[in-house]
Amino acid sequence: MRTRLFPVMLLGLAGVALTACGGGGGGGGGGSGPPPTGDVCDEAAGAQINQDALMQKNCPRLSDYNLFADAANPTADAHGGGLRYELTTPLFTDYTSKYRFVFLPEGEQASYVDNEVFDFPVGTVITKTFSLPSDTAHRGFDNETLLETRLLIHRESGWVALPYVWNETHTDAVLKVAGGPIPSTLVHNGEQLDFTYRVPDTNQCLQCHQKSDGEGGRFMSLIGPKARLLNRDVNYGNGPESQLQVWIDAGMLTGAPADLNSIDTIPAYNDGDESLIPGMTSQQLHQAAKGYLDINCAHCHRPIGGASNTGLRLEYDRAFVGHESEHGVCKRPIAYGGGSLSFDIVPGDAEQSILHFRMASAAPGDRMPEIGRALVHEEGVALIEAWINDMTPQACVP
Repeated sequence: MRTRLFPVMLLGLAGVALTACGGGGGGGGGGSGPPPTGDVCDEAAGAQINQDALMQKNCPRLSDYNLFADAANPTADAHGGGLRYELTTPLFTDYTSKYRFVFLPEGEQASYVDNEVFDFPVGTVITKTFSLPSDTAHRGFDNETLLETRLLIHRESGWVALPYVWNETHTDAVLKVAGGPIPSTLVHNGEQLDFTYRVPDTNQCLQCHQKSDGEGGRFMSLIGPKARLLNRDVNYGNGPESQLQVWIDAGMLTGAPADLNSIDTIPAYNDGDESLIPGMTSQQLHQAAKGYLDINCAHCHRPIGGASNTGLRLEYDRAFVGHESEHGVCKRPIAYGGGSLSFDIVPGDAEQSILHFRMASAAPGDRMPEIGRALVHEEGVALIEAWINDMTPQACVP
């Protein structure tokens, strides 16, 4: 039997249509009762995904789409050929565990792209479930409480983001367009952390997932499914095997290089790996830090991202040498006061660097990322601190 860690507060659902990254069809009410007779949301049957509903309606319950064999467990046994995937280095969200699945329309493939997210066909669904462990030393579905499952659906009009919050009995998740707070507790490294986990509203979703179209407009995109983050081994039941090769063999991916080892891959950095920092070479430390900043920051801090006006560019594939200022070295902030600190990065001195300060803060207005976390990722801070301190000391000129 699963351990229930704490009561999940039911969140109020604003009676508004989806905007920004929501978009798409109607039916976004959050009621717990069954949908009206004849509603496409009520057409799921057997092991068939309710594809019509996915393409047409924002159904009130996650189970209406019939994505998983067990409606109460979105971490395993996906219908419709849905495949679990993992990243080399995950984006941090309050020490939650994340369970990701990709569903492609029958007979369709994703197209390989070198440095951006893969090109997924209309009809693709990405699910990401956030689950809170009682103790981060003992993860896994049986030791965790489900918080939310986010859907990213590629409809004819573009990508749509729908947040589903798990009910008090953890039997189903309910659409919560307005997001909301969930009082939470976990133990990490022996310390109890009490905090408020926040489910983003659909506009906040766009804040991280938006890209510029080059003509003054914005559109929604994905963050994680890039070759450099997917090029790793995953155990699908028969021991570790190349995740990208599994996608290729399953007919889910086309256009990938014949030699997957040629892909410039972000090195793995997970909680616990901070113990390896003292033994890293400068190059290993640099690559790990660049990879961490890529998945946690670069979706905004890039020329086509939501924080393009800051001048901070943190993509993994952006060369560092010759572009130090774009990475923050001796660069004054544009959109942040900085308090007593003057530069994003002061080489050799993490304590005087705004980048380090904002990562180490949980205070609204100071913390970075601005949304998506309430806790400080101590392991990530340790990595970036070591990276900055490893740089050749340099006096930044005001």
